Amino acid sequence: MSRNIREKVLDNYEYLIEVRKHFHMYPELSCREYGTAAFIKKELEKFQVSYEVAGENSIVAIIKGNGEGKTLALRGDIDALPIQEDTGAEFASKNKGVMHACGHDCHAAFMLGTAKILNELKEYINGTVKIIFQEGEEIGVGARNIMSSGLLNDVDNIVGLHVSQELDLGKFTLGYGIQTSYGAGAKIKVLGKGGDIISSGKSVNALIVMGQIVTAINAAVAYEFPSNQQVVLVPTIIKARAETNVVPDAAEISYNFRTLNMINFDTLKRIFANIPQNIARAYGAEVGIELWGPGEAVNNEKESTDRAIKIIKDSFGEDSIFSSKPFMGGEDFSIYQKTIPGVFAHVGGAVDGVYRNLHTDKTLINEEVLKYGVEFLINYAFEYLSEHDKIS
Repeated sequence: MSRNIREKVLDNYEYLIEVRKHFHMYPELSCREYGTAAFIKKELEKFQVSYEVAGENSIVAIIKGNGEGKTLALRGDIDALPIQEDTGAEFASKNKGVMHACGHDCHAAFMLGTAKILNELKEYINGTVKIIFQEGEEIGVGARNIMSSGLLNDVDNIVGLHVSQELDLGKFTLGYGIQTSYGAGAKIKVLGKGGDIISSGKSVNALIVMGQIVTAINAAVAYEFPSNQQVVLVPTIIKARAETNVVPDAAEISYNFRTLNMINFDTLKRIFANIPQNIARAYGAEVGIELWGPGEAVNNEKESTDRAIKIIKDSFGEDSIFSSKPFMGGEDFSIYQKTIPGVFAHVGGAVDGVYRNLHTDKTLINEEVLKYGVEFLINYAFEYLSEHDKIS
């Protein structure tokens, strides 16, 4: 069957390229993927694949096999980023200020190609495959929307695959256990006393108070978390009055926090509970603090990871896979893994040996990655659903 799957993928390669270019040319921001969703629905209807809608623009395609069995979910995200593309590609984004800079154009193509081919081979499947086209990954809401819809209540296993321009074409990375950071956030709002700048002695400058809070938090984080703790705390937004001749009576700052160790959140809560209050009190200001999180981390289940590693080696060779280490990024695939065992992997799509980070205006994934991604996903589906069958 694996040989037939590769032939099927190659037969559909031009289709994969075509739909990937379409997605890349018409990117849409998180939870605004209306055109993207409409295109996916049209293609699924063309293949005669049934689907359900979840949230605003998420789609779950459903392929039922020839017999009863387990239910597998394959997930791809479809949203883009607010970045002006500068790749020079002939299929560059036509939507100003919006770009598929995280490879979700490839992910959407993975899923369409997988749906098309699995539907053609469904007579050989015992069980069901649910193929997820997920909205809103970049803002962390898409997976929650799908889970709350109940469409995945019967799913026994789930797989996610993400492209990377930092890996050579066709090379895979995955690992066991925790693979991404836990994420959290904080917002501090200082309320001072405004006034004219010439009578600033009667005022409480909220911006000065905030500056002292930021400095103290930075010092506390450096003291509490040695460099080997793999902790990231970054101020991301600061707001105050826009007038230049008025002492600001309010200031607000937001933080993003990432760590690989849940215990670090207790220390973070203590820092944010104590430092802003003490400094604000010293200046005669008031302060409000909001903390949220921690979010979940991608956590690869052993059996699913073993299966994925075997499939990659059998399909692409022993040297096609590398063990991954946890990284500080976030990924809402973790929401699925709270209740569904599964595995999340990366596949390389570097272009001509040029390695780039994602989320840049020059990010462009090698289209040949489409063959590797679809073949892996289909092979995983057959392996999982037919592990004890003798069909070949």
